[in-house]
Amino acid sequence: MIIKSRMMGKSDNFGNDLYLRVFSDENNVDVGGTIFLKLKSENKKRNLGNIYFSDRSFHVLRDSGKHFHYMTKSYGFNWNIINDADLNIKSVHLVVDKSEKYVIPKSVLDTYGRFLNFKQQGFELQKFLPMDMIRQFRDGKYNAEDLQNENDD
Repeated sequence: MIIKSRMMGKSDNFGNDLYLRVFSDENNVDVGGTIFLKLKSENKKRNLGNIYFSDRSFHVLRDSGKHFHYMTKSYGFNWNIINDADLNIKSVHLVVDKSEKYVIPKSVLDTYGRFLNFKQQGFELQKFLPMDMIRQFRDGKYNAEDLQNENDD
């Protein structure tokens, strides 16, 4: 059971802010958190995903119409979060269009992900991984109802 939360954050050299709302249990142990990005050029913050500390996983939702990079046939992942030493992310759980889930080891992003030549500054730096490679990590146990349960946490 989650009984308290706290906010932590940092800013980059471009005026963008990254926030982590950390949730703790009744024993005051951090169990997870939600990460937000507030760009200097925008008025609202973006929910980038959730972190679960028990397995060091970063969970992200993607709408293919909005997030799929058609030229490279890939999805981008916030490298500042995934590569943060304190968060120590081990895997990325990607849900695409609320219908397919993939569990991608961080080592795959380290080895095969690539940076593209746009928005490579501060917290917007992303590593892109081709969908052909992502498909190899499909979670066959996933169903759409799991997404609702994950969002209820």
